[in-house]
Amino acid sequence: MGMMEQGLASERATARRVMRAGLLISIGYWTALLCVLSALAVLDGWEMWGTFAARAINTVVAVLISAVIAKLVVGSRKSSFAAKCVLVLVLTLIGSTIYFFATFEIFRLFGGNQTPLMLNDALRLISYWFAQFLGWSALLLALLYHHEVQDRERQLSSLREQAYGAQMRALRYQINPHFLFNTLNALAGLIEERELPNAERMVLSLSAFLRSTLALDPLQDITLADELDIQARYLEIERERFSDRLSTRFDVPDDLRCAMVPSLILQPLVENAVKHGVSSLDRCVQVRIAAEATDGTLSVHVENDAPPEERRTEGTGVGLRNVAERLRARFGETGRLVSVKSDGIFRSTVTMPLRCAQ
Repeated sequence: MGMMEQGLASERATARRVMRAGLLISIGYWTALLCVLSALAVLDGWEMWGTFAARAINTVVAVLISAVIAKLVVGSRKSSFAAKCVLVLVLTLIGSTIYFFATFEIFRLFGGNQTPLMLNDALRLISYWFAQFLGWSALLLALLYHHEVQDRERQLSSLREQAYGAQMRALRYQINPHFLFNTLNALAGLIEERELPNAERMVLSLSAFLRSTLALDPLQDITLADELDIQARYLEIERERFSDRLSTRFDVPDDLRCAMVPSLILQPLVENAVKHGVSSLDRCVQVRIAAEATDGTLSVHVENDAPPEERRTEGTGVGLRNVAERLRARFGETGRLVSVKSDGIFRSTVTMPLRCAQ
């Protein structure tokens, strides 16, 4: 269903809700007025079964007129609220006039009113019933305004969710594609050098990595175990490129492997470790991924041997900003990224609430 169809369906559902609620309010309002007027008539000593029957029929007429007014007002959903107020005033004046003549004839029919209709009395009674209908109309407008505010809040909430989804998808799809180009270049070199077994392993590793990452939903979290499996496949591809210059280590307790994390949240950090660590040093570099939990908070560390500043590969910092923005969008102030360099080790730590898969 498209956005336009959804909007129309929402408007129709709102109209039905307002009509149902308006009908209930109308029945309650006019029934309460019936009880009050009947009680006053009993106290004044002129209430009879005929006048009560006429008043009860008048109550049904008032409910029907109120339903027509509500139908016309709710049907003008494209109008502004001020225009609906004006429409209510006009319809209330017309409805109260019709109601007065109907009640006059009903009381005449039941023998409760045999006096001739005088203009002054008619205007006075029309004004009286106009005030009564106006009280009910105020309740209708309040109900209508309440539902319009609710619909607007739902629309804003839906727009916020769509904006959040678009932001998360955009951030998730900003994964650095350089490794793919480098992998293809390395694969071409292996084929040229006739190292077919190594080339075959790289193709299989690349295929498995792309299959697992492209199938992920950017808005769905995955377990830390699945995230580590994806990073292990990525590092396996990089190991084919760098051979004995890259070693990996995973220090993650078994009880934290069920923790839920945003998909591919570690990918830019691992890419940075390979790019700024392995590519910049002429010796074996270890990329280590570790995890720990403290006071309901999950911390995942990505470490690599850091080269001296003069040999450090310059980057744009897009990967780190990507991770920081995703964490902030997903968890607010409880999601953070901290990167530090100490004793020749560069460490990036992502922090988020600890949530385990059911």
